Amino acid sequence: MEVSLEKDLKKLDRVFKDSLDVFKLEFSIAQKSAAIFFIDGFIDKRIFEDHIIKPLKNVLSLEKPYYEQIAKTTIYTKQIIKLESLKKAIENITAGEIVLFIDKAEGYFVFSERYLPMRAIQEPPVNNVLRGPREGFSEEIKTNLSLIRKRLYSKDLKIKMFTKGKQSNTKIAVIYINNIAKKEIVNKICRKLDNINIDGIIESSYVARYLEENKNSLFTQVGNSEKPDVIVGKMLEGRVAIIVDGSPSVLTLPFIFFEHLQTAEDYYRKSIRSTMLRTIRVLAMLIAILLPGCFVAMLEFQYNLIPLQFLKAIINSSIQTPLTPTLEMLVVLIIFEILLETSIRMPRYIGMAVSVVGAIVLGDTAVSAGLLASPTIFVIAISTVCVYCVPDEADTVSVLRLIFVCIGGALGLYGIVIAFIAMLSYLVSMENYGSAYFAPYAPSIPHDWQDGLTKNSILKMKQRPYCISTTNRTRQK
Repeated sequence: MEVSLEKDLKKLDRVFKDSLDVFKLEFSIAQKSAAIFFIDGFIDKRIFEDHIIKPLKNVLSLEKPYYEQIAKTTIYTKQIIKLESLKKAIENITAGEIVLFIDKAEGYFVFSERYLPMRAIQEPPVNNVLRGPREGFSEEIKTNLSLIRKRLYSKDLKIKMFTKGKQSNTKIAVIYINNIAKKEIVNKICRKLDNINIDGIIESSYVARYLEENKNSLFTQVGNSEKPDVIVGKMLEGRVAIIVDGSPSVLTLPFIFFEHLQTAEDYYRKSIRSTMLRTIRVLAMLIAILLPGCFVAMLEFQYNLIPLQFLKAIINSSIQTPLTPTLEMLVVLIIFEILLETSIRMPRYIGMAVSVVGAIVLGDTAVSAGLLASPTIFVIAISTVCVYCVPDEADTVSVLRLIFVCIGGALGLYGIVIAFIAMLSYLVSMENYGSAYFAPYAPSIPHDWQDGLTKNSILKMKQRPYCISTTNRTRQK
């Protein structure tokens, strides 16, 4: 196609009529009319003037094909891209690129010299480590890709790019190791990304909702991490990573439940220590979910199971309280959730003060006034601390804790046992991109027990996990 500069400028003036940050610069290149469009604040002004504008203005003659001569003239910039349609040119302008229009040219020329304000690479606020890499992903997709690239100098590292969001035009990168990841899984993820049709994608959690296989499930089905070493480790096991521009959280698939219990530092420690900590995380999750419900159930129905001395202490502390054990537990639970939400939403230092003072003052005052019993507050405090032993599943555990309190207050321990069995049955029945969600224990895969609740030495992990479909099982010989 041949560019008609006059017609294109009229269309662009209409499109960007009220966009005051979109700049248009009209000039001549070897007596041929030209124009450049860019967004102010999105480009490096020095590179723009020294490496693009000055060389173009100094061109004495311009012959077709223009692309080759423009590329040689602006050799100090990144490789330019030629576009065939005005629609694509507009999309690149709004994405922050510099687009050159030349009358009668064979297309539109894009200079990728974006200089966006972005956060420096730093350690993520969640999952801090005492040993291991401290780099974390940022909100810039190119930076995140480079953090993965510098850990995988491999010709088999493949990247597929998508642009989604009718208004946001957000870039999404699907990354995988070609000779490890299963092609069927990669293709399935790409199909789901192709089917996304939404106005804007603000964060990677938007994409995660489209990638979930069980849309109404309470449990996490798409892994995420802000640490490049974790993502690379998962890719080496056969998983696929999805990076969303504007988000520091990188998604991974397939995802299994026991990934919640694994941290990056587990692989940098001795195996015995890692196994002990994973066991503690399992116990913490069970305590967080079941302890408040079991406490209520025993007070309401099975109080004869409580040791006599402990029962006397509970009765003495709660004899003046006006609420039933179930209502009391629900009230304390709601108060703790409010304090947690307040500490998160308020400025950091004020939030810390409010949460500490609120917990101490409110708790002590409520107990002194006889409104709440101290054992109830103690139980919820232990449960809340245990919730954040597995921070990635904190939201799910908080909801399950509330559900089990209601079941315990209504049906007692029998109801809790039945509900827990039903929850396990549901987890066992789930599948996620060809992987059993509760693997390697349901179904039982003895080979993968070496990196489940227990952690063997890396020297013994000679093959990749069998619970993840891969094309290459051999990890080391």
